[in-house]
Amino acid sequence: MGLMRSFAAAGLRIVDGWTEPEGLIPPIVTGQAPSCPSEEGRVEAMLDALEPKLHEKANADWYRLSVEGGLFSETDRRFLLALQPDENRLARWHCVELQSKWDLMGEGAAGLLGSARCRPEFRMLSLDGNVLCFATTWEHAISTSVLKAPHRSQVLRRWAEALTDGTMDDMGEPDEPPLSIAARRWLDKHQECVRLVTFEAG
Repeated sequence: MGLMRSFAAAGLRIVDGWTEPEGLIPPIVTGQAPSCPSEEGRVEAMLDALEPKLHEKANADWYRLSVEGGLFSETDRRFLLALQPDENRLARWHCVELQSKWDLMGEGAAGLLGSARCRPEFRMLSLDGNVLCFATTWEHAISTSVLKAPHRSQVLRRWAEALTDGTMDDMGEPDEPPLSIAARRWLDKHQECVRLVTFEAG
């Protein structure tokens, strides 16, 4: 299935003309999001893989968490989706819009958003970068989660800090900043906010 057909089947439309702002969390950093504990603000909906209405409930969980968490709103259904061109390249953010008819956990997961129907693997980000939504497939269950203020997550910050060593810079695109620089920009952009939160907690 081609890229555009996969988007259409999932109920997503690529938004033309979007330019990535400086300082967004690198998609590869969000790959560690399933390891973020609830103490960091992660809200999760878990479903058993044998749930009779798995497809419908998984779609409903994703939409509910996305709207309640702030990934997008009822009036503006645009958000960012991480897509990896191939296994040897880093994922990039793409701006998409949810259409009136959509099926992320079924047709979407069978294409760009997972390995098979109801076997999702994806990462999404609000336009302002402040809400992360992700789904993953475990051995006997699937989960959909939302994490607000991902820059406050120590799990994600530690991984981003490790990426600043430059060892994965050769996997990036020629027209984009090296991963080490992108990771450092994201860390530095939110450093003052993290200091304030840490101070208040102490």
